[in-house]
Amino acid sequence: MQIRGILFDWGGTLAHVDGQTDALLRGAAEALRRLAGQADPSLVQSMLAAAVEAEKAASNHPEYREVDLAELLHDWAGAHGLAWADGQLDAALATICGHWVGAALTPVHGVRETLEALRAMGMTIGLVSNCFIPPSYCHDELRQQGIAHLFDCTVFSSGVGYRKPSRHIYRQALRELAAAGGPADVGQILFVGDSPAYDVMAPAALGMKTALVSSHTGLWPAEDYERAQPDLRIDSVAELPALLADLS
Repeated sequence: MQIRGILFDWGGTLAHVDGQTDALLRGAAEALRRLAGQADPSLVQSMLAAAVEAEKAASNHPEYREVDLAELLHDWAGAHGLAWADGQLDAALATICGHWVGAALTPVHGVRETLEALRAMGMTIGLVSNCFIPPSYCHDELRQQGIAHLFDCTVFSSGVGYRKPSRHIYRQALRELAAAGGPADVGQILFVGDSPAYDVMAPAALGMKTALVSSHTGLWPAEDYERAQPDLRIDSVAELPALLADLS
């Protein structure tokens, strides 16, 4: 198995998503304090619930259309009688996303060293993530984690408009990886992630090789784990440099 390019999932693979709910709650509360003069707990919870439900709906959408967070805030405010102008909605979005950066994700131990080692091996590296937070804030988060410069391309569902497992987001990632000097042969690209459906079955259907990070077994439906047939099974991305060196 010759691998020359790697596409990584983000949450659950390169970072733990352990603070997102609290970060979004704090952001919603601050946005409401600034724009409505108070942060009614019921309104804060309502705003968060709207985001959670919208993300679920996006995951169940026949085309996996991603949530437009700005549109979501506009509709939510209107439904609650909050007549916010466009500038105020932009301010609310910036406040919420500003709280998300630096608080929602915790990098997996050794991830920077792993990415550096893979780049030293000549790998072209990309990131492909389901995230309804607008791309500019995702880039801010990667910079804060100190790993933004280690990716040749980054593709977020909020930017593409489609979530994994839609083929749109994988094809966009393949185009960007190739434009960054990655292999034209899809079979030389390894997709690495923790979801057996999104990060193994869907990329494999497009011809990519796959590696399943299995330390989170139980997070996804049992039937997905049974159906997925990854080329590699790992407990951590830190195992990749040595594994790929042995395979080359």
